[in-house]
Amino acid sequence: MLCQLHNSGKISLVSDDNLAAIELLAHNDFWSVIHSLDQAIPELNCSYRDVLRLVHTLVSKAGSDGAAGMPNMSLVKWCKANPEKAQLIFEEAKSLDTLCLSHCVFAIQGLGSTKLAFELLKHPDKGVVAVGLRALGRLDIDNEAVAKRVMDECCRAVEMDYGKDVRSSAIQTAFKIWEKLGPSEPYRQKKFLEAVINANEGDEIVQMSAALFYHPKGLAAESIDQILGALAGEVSNPQAILHWLDHALHSNEENFDLDKVIDVLAAQIPRLEASIEPSNLYNFCQWIWGDPGNSAQLFSSWLTSGQFELCKFLASMAGEGGKKNTIVDISRAILPNELVDQIFMARKCVGFLWCHEVTAASILLSIVKNGKKEAREEAEKLLYDPLLLSYSGDLRDFLEEQAKNPSRRLSDCIGHLIKHHDAYLAGLEKTEQLVEFLPTIAQRRAAAMKERERNKGIQKQAHRNSIFSQMVSHQTLLYGKKTFSVIHGEGGKKIPSIMPLSEFSYSAELPRLSVIDPVGFNEMLTVFRIEQKVSL
Repeated sequence: MLCQLHNSGKISLVSDDNLAAIELLAHNDFWSVIHSLDQAIPELNCSYRDVLRLVHTLVSKAGSDGAAGMPNMSLVKWCKANPEKAQLIFEEAKSLDTLCLSHCVFAIQGLGSTKLAFELLKHPDKGVVAVGLRALGRLDIDNEAVAKRVMDECCRAVEMDYGKDVRSSAIQTAFKIWEKLGPSEPYRQKKFLEAVINANEGDEIVQMSAALFYHPKGLAAESIDQILGALAGEVSNPQAILHWLDHALHSNEENFDLDKVIDVLAAQIPRLEASIEPSNLYNFCQWIWGDPGNSAQLFSSWLTSGQFELCKFLASMAGEGGKKNTIVDISRAILPNELVDQIFMARKCVGFLWCHEVTAASILLSIVKNGKKEAREEAEKLLYDPLLLSYSGDLRDFLEEQAKNPSRRLSDCIGHLIKHHDAYLAGLEKTEQLVEFLPTIAQRRAAAMKERERNKGIQKQAHRNSIFSQMVSHQTLLYGKKTFSVIHGEGGKKIPSIMPLSEFSYSAELPRLSVIDPVGFNEMLTVFRIEQKVSL
């Protein structure tokens, strides 16, 4: 309807007043009308400059939103329907007209002419050359010879170092061309990627990480490994590297080498300004937990490294999404060979995974089963103190279940641990009636106040993280069996709403040593976390 009104002369969508009004629209109002304006573009009867002004206004107003490119796609349709006018956009772009140059890619796409795109590559201005390269990436090229010619031009642009804009356009187009050729024809992939990587431009490395997500189908396995090797080096934006790599892993992890992906994360996570949560690397975590061998490889590698941020990430992974009692079984082939590494891994395991006692115990049992003698003895000591001395619930159940393991080494170890644990618990019961061990009234009051403040903090954090608390208002009821509220309906009608109250509870086992010896326990964990291997 807008298009018909415009073409009949009753309104003008491309007038100065209309474009100025679009610029002044509030955010929500703009997104309410952009779809109608966008759908009107392909059939507008106006000059090429007027349609470019409308498209440019809409794209600029949309900003960085994911739908900001819609008007450009409508411009492609307009150029396809108006080839003479689209040709004028091309001619003006060659004359360095700013407006035409910024949208010339879509004019060439609408015309579907590789000849025009190749013509731009001969232009003395590098900005025009960049437009030509980007246009070649958008065209449907079925001819293999033409596709290889495009790839030759991309290689030349990177090798000749025509500037960042041209290089970026060449990288973008190269990945698109490879996808059209398919992985069975990795034409000049190795040479091109080497040229980009050797230039050591951080932004270009980030661009390649994005290409792993957007254009994965045309890459050979060797090329993916080549890119992953570059992502593990110095980059300009570690956050972006991790973001694009995680997206690339979605339903596509079979094309990636786990060792190389782990190396990328190990290199980039410590460089982040703030700690990253497992939810930000969802696809990676799903890949890791989907195969016990993957989780064993990751935990063995990062615990042995001792890098603080990596070990901290493992602790978050173990409890991600409310996970509990996650088991990590590290085989002899994955366990580090050196005695010092095995002992170091055991201490890091307790230091960072102490609040995930079953996970920590499963790793220590792997050392008991597959490690060297001194490492086995250290792991058994750590299983008893601090783990068993702190936890008697799920950890004890897990160990009793593992006592049935056919491995004689494991069953004997667990038998000793349970025997000593029983004696320890019996000794604790004997001290319950000693008056000297009972806290004073003042100590009880201080502990209760501290507990109350901690619970308040937990509740506040839960409300901050809850999407429901951000959507609706809430009231706090101190006690009661049901709630009564009135809903105001249409026409002032009042509808009573009665909802019974029910109890929700959550329990967690508090480490016993944090009560019996809080200072010593905290000191032990702190030492385990921060200690580093000595480099000889």
